[in-house]
Amino acid sequence: MSQLPEPDSVRAIAVRLTNWVGDCVINTPFLGRLREVFPSARVTVFGRRNVVPLFEPHPYADEVVPLDDSSRAGFMAGVRVLRSLRPDLGFLLPNSLKAASFFAAAGVPVRIGYDRDARRMLLTHPVELRPEDLAVHEVKYYLRLLHFWQEEALTPPPPRLVVTEEEHARAGQWLADRGIGPEDFVVGVNPAAVYGTAKRWLPERFAEAARHFAGTRRGHAVVTGLPEERPVAEAVCEAGGSGFHNAAGEMSLRELMAFLARCSLYITNDSGAMHVAAALGTPAVAIFGSTDWVTTAPLGGHTRIVRVETPCAPCLLRHCPIDHRCMTGVTTEMVIRAGEELLA
Repeated sequence: MSQLPEPDSVRAIAVRLTNWVGDCVINTPFLGRLREVFPSARVTVFGRRNVVPLFEPHPYADEVVPLDDSSRAGFMAGVRVLRSLRPDLGFLLPNSLKAASFFAAAGVPVRIGYDRDARRMLLTHPVELRPEDLAVHEVKYYLRLLHFWQEEALTPPPPRLVVTEEEHARAGQWLADRGIGPEDFVVGVNPAAVYGTAKRWLPERFAEAARHFAGTRRGHAVVTGLPEERPVAEAVCEAGGSGFHNAAGEMSLRELMAFLARCSLYITNDSGAMHVAAALGTPAVAIFGSTDWVTTAPLGGHTRIVRVETPCAPCLLRHCPIDHRCMTGVTTEMVIRAGEELLA
């Protein structure tokens, strides 16, 4: 095992980000603490093209490198970039063998990550996975990778994202083009979830809840999502009626960030967009069912979780094999109550 460097001697650090938008938002407290531990180091983050826009820009990342490691050519191109940076140490946030192979192939001298996925020999400083590591919020899970230099008991910083003034202006123009003014109440709605249908609340209930907030405040509802999620977004708009706008597939990730920063309230399934909204300080009501709210809940005093206890949840399945009771048990009134508490 190579010797760990003293923080003041570290000049360059490489971080391999996780592969999902929500997980990358949860990575940001780790990056913030990394800045504190290694104040003189230049931090370069590597991640897949679908997630790196979160960090363009970001105060915790000096450089962002998009990866396409689905092919050998893409993998080796990333290795060459990483090798050219000559990092003093590297942190592997994904648990995969491929991520560890990437840092090992580039010759990163100190490679730190969890001892998982049969990759122990590729890590210079493997971190033992304890049972309690899987029972805490993922923010704390990633922060433990810094335990060689900093005690684990410290309160983790909240997730953080930033939006530029130019992006704020473009989001305002996007809304203005749809008749939504800068002072108007905007409730964002996220009725889909990439992982699967088990995470999705009912479209008609999303519409009912959003109609309450937009109606009582003379505002508008904007439904977000990916291009392939446009049909479910349209179902919400049809149920909601006038004042609903279908924006699914119309925004890049950076544009979505700027829109969420403008929202007065966001009603969402457990999703990447949920974590983005929370990291931007937007009041958000998050509906949980099949996923584990203990380990992946949005963080911050401006969020509320709505869920019902069922014997089968969290099942972590993509699609419910029975009657979707964890979601059908969440009523519109429960979501409205949570949103009104936030807005109060």
